[in-house]
Amino acid sequence: MRDERGTRCTLQVARERRLSDYPGEFGMEQDICDVTLWLNEKSEEHSLLLWIDRHYFYHGPEIANVKVLTVPKHPEPLTAMARDAFVALGYVIENSGADTYGFPLYDGHHSRHEAIQAFARIEAALRRWRSA
Repeated sequence: MRDERGTRCTLQVARERRLSDYPGEFGMEQDICDVTLWLNEKSEEHSLLLWIDRHYFYHGPEIANVKVLTVPKHPEPLTAMARDAFVALGYVIENSGADTYGFPLYDGHHSRHEAIQAFARIEAALRRWRSA
């Protein structure tokens, strides 16, 4: 999607739309972008996808499942890193067994500046979480 600022990530566009319609509603779009950008830097794997399952009736910082999808490498260590990052950001990851849906995926339209900001944000959150 193109606008006056150039190509934008679909999650950023969704965030802007949600905030314009429901300014006080919780959203995790920026967190998904930031964790994905952080994982890209940490792993040097630039073709990974971060899959987030959410329960239909939870609208706060609850996640049913986090999974990293990569080809052809084994994503288990990256999944553990992603889970830690979301917990450090204040999320609760617990699958209650209720119906879930997959949250929209990050699509990679971010500047290098945004990637650096995301990396610094996630690293700071992890440092705070580990020292608590």
